[in-house]
Parts: sequence; structure tokens; C-alpha cells
Amino acid sequence: MDKKLYYRGKAGTVWYNFTECFAYVILHRKTPDNCFYEKIRYGSEKRQYINICSRKDLADVKKPVFIYIHGGGFVSGITEMRDTYVAEWAKKGFFTASISYTYAPDKVFPGQLHEIYAALDKIYELKDKYNIDLDNIVLAGESAGGYYILKLAEHACDKSLYDKLSIDFKNKDSFSVKALVSHCGCFDLKNLLDKSKNQSKFPDIKMMVTSFLGKPYDEAKKYLESEEGALSYPHITADFPPAFIIYAHNDYLRFEAFDLIEEYKKYGIDCAQFEGTGIISLHAWTLALVVEKGRDCFNKAFEYINNIIDNKL
Repeated sequence: MDKKLYYRGKAGTVWYNFTECFAYVILHRKTPDNCFYEKIRYGSEKRQYINICSRKDLADVKKPVFIYIHGGGFVSGITEMRDTYVAEWAKKGFFTASISYTYAPDKVFPGQLHEIYAALDKIYELKDKYNIDLDNIVLAGESAGGYYILKLAEHACDKSLYDKLSIDFKNKDSFSVKALVSHCGCFDLKNLLDKSKNQSKFPDIKMMVTSFLGKPYDEAKKYLESEEGALSYPHITADFPPAFIIYAHNDYLRFEAFDLIEEYKKYGIDCAQFEGTGIISLHAWTLALVVEKGRDCFNKAFEYINNIIDNKL
């Protein structure tokens, strides 16, 4: 990788994780007393771990699974900053798993996907120990995490993509996704680099996408137009699971959500949408449960998801 590109991405990691420390202080709350919390490793590298959380009183009850993938512009993201939000799903009766992965540019596409699938294999190993229902998996994520959950949903619909990306996923034949929850998610990498698109105005998006692809801007643009590059962004099909799509009023990535909603409508796939306004009108602040509007967003997302999963809560 070009050294200038690499160090620009590393600077992004430092800066955005620094800003996330402030969000952590504001948003984080201790694990609810009626839940257990544990960190489980799925690999030996620094960020290859999963934070799991579930209600203690549901140990003998088969539980649906809520898997969260954090955002951070591909180059950052403090997994624990999302723990309070994820724990709210655990309080509702889900077995929750929040996946960490290596930031770009230390790994580039599809390296993070390989890690996420290794984490999913680890979650499958926990099936009997924690009595979890892997036929009822809900995927959620914010920002870049929204991109990852769409990629996982795409692969679940078209299993030939595992081989095309050399992904060794032991449970690919049984893996399915019941529903998605996207908070201010990324969707189309091409549009993020297209200066004629509103979403390209998102702060530092050029650095984020080029770091993730490991290619300078001009090369990345050409790559995304190629057959190989088309594997790097999700393609919505009629088989996609229903989704609760959340966007924020003052966030340039809302245009990604608008495009995603249009794709869902085109294929007649069920989806619901929620607009973050006021105090949660900025990017990804729809995760903020410390404010009434953030809790309203959560409650509406839970109501939507609970109507979809087989294992009602």
C-alpha cells in the first residue's frame, strides 16, 4: 500500500477513536444487573474478540440472536462504546454479540469480512452453551457497520460469493438472516467516492473508503467499476431480509439510507424507516439511549424486529 495512504488512514484511526472516547463517556452505562457480560476471543489478534451479553434468568430459554457490528468509517470504532445500546437488546431477551475487527488500513477488503465470519463461526460454537436460536439472527450496525451487515445479508442470499471472496465460513450452509437494523449505515462505496453525490460530502469519507480498499482515490474509483471491485459493495436482491433503516436529519449519509430504502421498495422487500431529529439528528447519535428520542428509536426498532422473528419476546 502507498505509504501516504497508509499513514493518512492511521491518522484517521487515532483521531476518530479519540473522539469516540468522548461518546463513550456520554453514552456508556454499566451492564444491567440482570444480565451477564463476557468477552470471548475468536482469534489471536488484538481486535479479534466478541462482547456477549444476555439475561441471567433466560439461561434455560432458547433465545434469538442479535449480532452487532460497530462502525467508525472502516478505520476506527470502540466496540465497548456500543455496549449500552446492545445490552438494551439483551434486556429484551436477545442473546447479543458485538463483534470487533481490525481497522483499515492495517487490513483491507475483504480482510475484515474474513474476521467477521470467523467471529460468526465462534458464535455458532456457543449455541448449546448459551441456548441460542441461530434460526433467528438479527444483524445490526451503524455507519461502516451498516455496510458490513448488508454484505453478510448479501452472502447469505448468494452463497457463491463466499468462494469468490475466498471466505472460509464453516456455517455458510445454515447461516441466514432474519432481519436487519441499520443506523446511519453506508451502502454503496461507489457513491461515497462520487463527488456528484451528496453522501460524498461526509467528513473524511474519501480517506475512509480508500483506506478500506487499500487503493488511492483514482485507482479505487476504477476498481469499483470492475467486476472484481463489484464484490466489495452489497447488491440488494429480492431475497434480502426485512430491515429497520435509521437515518439522521443532519447526516450526509442519510442519502445512503434513502438509496437503500429505494432498493428495498424496488424489490418489494418490507422495510421501516426512522428519522433522527433534534438532539439525535447527527451521524449515529440515534444510538443514544440517554435521550428520549434515542429511546424512541430503539423502541420502534424493537417493535418492528419482534414482529418478524419467530421467537417472540
